[in-house]
Amino acid sequence: MAFEEFKKVANSFNELSAQQKEKALTDCSSAKFTSAHAIKHYHDSLLFTLAYPENEMIRNLAASEMKRLSVFIKSANQDVKDKLILSGIANTQTDGAFSLSLAKWLLKEYGKDVQLHSFDESGTHPKEVLKYLFPEMEFEMLADEKLKAGKWIEKLSGTKNKHEQLQWLVNHVDSIKVPDLVKDQLFESLSVYITVLGRDEKFSRSFGNIQLTKTFYHSNGILKKFDEASIIKKKLPAPSKLSNAQRKQIIYASRTALALLNRETDPVTYCNEEGLLFFELEHGLSIALFSMLPQRRLPLESYIGFMMFKNGYPMAYGGGWLFGHRSLLGINIFEAFRGGESAFVFAQLLRTYKNAFGAEYFEVEPYQFGKNNPEGLQSGAFWFYYRFGFRPLDAELNELALKEASIIAAQKGYRSSIETLKKFTAGNVFVNFSHLKKPLNPSLMSKYISQRIASDYNGNRMKAEADARKAVIKTLKLSPGFVKSNPAGMNKLVMFFYMCTQLNILNVEQKLLVKKLIEQKSDSEFDYINTLSKMNLNKMLSADCLKFISC
Repeated sequence: MAFEEFKKVANSFNELSAQQKEKALTDCSSAKFTSAHAIKHYHDSLLFTLAYPENEMIRNLAASEMKRLSVFIKSANQDVKDKLILSGIANTQTDGAFSLSLAKWLLKEYGKDVQLHSFDESGTHPKEVLKYLFPEMEFEMLADEKLKAGKWIEKLSGTKNKHEQLQWLVNHVDSIKVPDLVKDQLFESLSVYITVLGRDEKFSRSFGNIQLTKTFYHSNGILKKFDEASIIKKKLPAPSKLSNAQRKQIIYASRTALALLNRETDPVTYCNEEGLLFFELEHGLSIALFSMLPQRRLPLESYIGFMMFKNGYPMAYGGGWLFGHRSLLGINIFEAFRGGESAFVFAQLLRTYKNAFGAEYFEVEPYQFGKNNPEGLQSGAFWFYYRFGFRPLDAELNELALKEASIIAAQKGYRSSIETLKKFTAGNVFVNFSHLKKPLNPSLMSKYISQRIASDYNGNRMKAEADARKAVIKTLKLSPGFVKSNPAGMNKLVMFFYMCTQLNILNVEQKLLVKKLIEQKSDSEFDYINTLSKMNLNKMLSADCLKFISC
């Protein structure tokens, strides 16, 4: 079968592969689409080929076939369409649970194609979330125990139209006079599922790419072996100068790519055009870096999300949790692209976070290499990170890794057992690209602050926060205008500087730096990261705090 033949050669790169792909795609162009199963596999092979084309002819043939496939699905029978739900292919339906913010965005972008699907029975009944918004004379409806969530929404909204029901629900939750974070939690508690019909082809993996000026052709194959260290050290190009339309397109494509997987990351969901950096790297690879709106940011760390693009197609996502020279790092490569340049992509990710933000020390959590992740165990992902210098934080596990690595080197074809790989998932792995001491861990400082509030304030957090705010304003001589202009920085940082630093004995230069950090936390997260990475925060910490985080 033509589709099967193309699947066999799609990920091949050798002297004959270009010729084989051209023939296979030409044969496919006259083949009829039959099963949903075959469509899914063919679609992903086309997607891979569009991201990793060997030449312009192959790229054009794959693009033409992707269009033919989408046209077929548009007029396919309902049985085929039902089997393609959640595939992310153009003209197919996606159902998922999304945050309030993303639900609002989907409604805005896709209008009537976005509808209420259902409620999970484990969720909170909407009447419990919304009851205080309605006139008291509706007490009978609010007390009805028989109506399930879906029927209750239908009666209260006055419509059977599923789009209008969802819009009604979103509007009412959004109108509750509580902070946005509380609204998010209330909406999440409903366990509401949303349908996106997918009639707009931009809402698909098939056509959800961004437009770039150049296409990189893999005429010399793909990179499997390369000098990791030289790539990681290599200076980044300047960030691309983007128009507002280009920024919107990158955010749009990234949100769509994640929504199609029923996933979200906070930096992508809560990013705006000003919170975006974009770098065009080598081999058709580019990376978008997302920072969150000020009120959504973390108090000490900076959660910077990313989306990797290959020739404009979203191919990997994740994030870095940055604090000084330290970064916790996570990456997920989309399934359709896992036969490509995974190691090269990861090297470029390390390069980006190292050179853009001054990170030198990286940690990766166990899920990435197998904890509660069978695929990570089966693929031996631990050794993928080991290749880049990552080693277990735990001394005993590090010793085990050294022994296992020596066996792998000595015995051809040897693979670590699943039992051994599971042992490595007992803790994080790390790599340090500099001679600096192990950086400060913000988690330990958070625990120290909780301990101080319990011991010094008997758990009275309102009093602790009020004292912290008063002390920081007085010590730094902050004007009312400064405080009013920088609410996010004040809310997120004053407790740290009050509890963890020697606030009263900071010198003039240190006080100016603290003020600068508060200002940047409210403005540019990217500037905040760079300022913090150049500071010696250890010298500012109190003796008690240093003792606690060193234990």
